[in-house]
Amino acid sequence: MTTSNMEEKLSIFLKSIGISGRYKGFYYLKEAVFLVLEDEHCLCNIQKEIYRPIAEMYHVSVPSIARAIRTVCQIAAANEAQLRAFFPGFLSHGTLYPKELIEMAADYLRYQ
Repeated sequence: MTTSNMEEKLSIFLKSIGISGRYKGFYYLKEAVFLVLEDEHCLCNIQKEIYRPIAEMYHVSVPSIARAIRTVCQIAAANEAQLRAFFPGFLSHGTLYPKELIEMAADYLRYQ
C-alpha cells in the first residue's frame, strides 16, 4: 500500500469515527500513526518518541500536541458505536486514551 493510499484510508477512518480535519489533533494523530507504523516500540514512550517529533515538525509545544490528541480521543470515545463497527472487541472503559487510539488506527491501516 502506498503512503498516499494509506493516508487516504487513515483520513477516511478518522472521519468515520467523528474526527474531522477542523481539529489540529486530526493532523497530529495522523503523524503519530505513521510514526507507530515505522516503529511500533515508540508507543512505549509516547511523550518522547511521538509527541516531541510531531511538536518539532509543527513548531508547537509537546503539551499542545498532547492536548490536541486528547481532544480528538474524546470525540472518538463519544462515537463508541462507530469504533465497535471497526473493532468489534472494543471495550469502552469510559475514556479512550491517546495511546489506545493511535494503536487502533495503526492496526486498522496495518491490516487493511
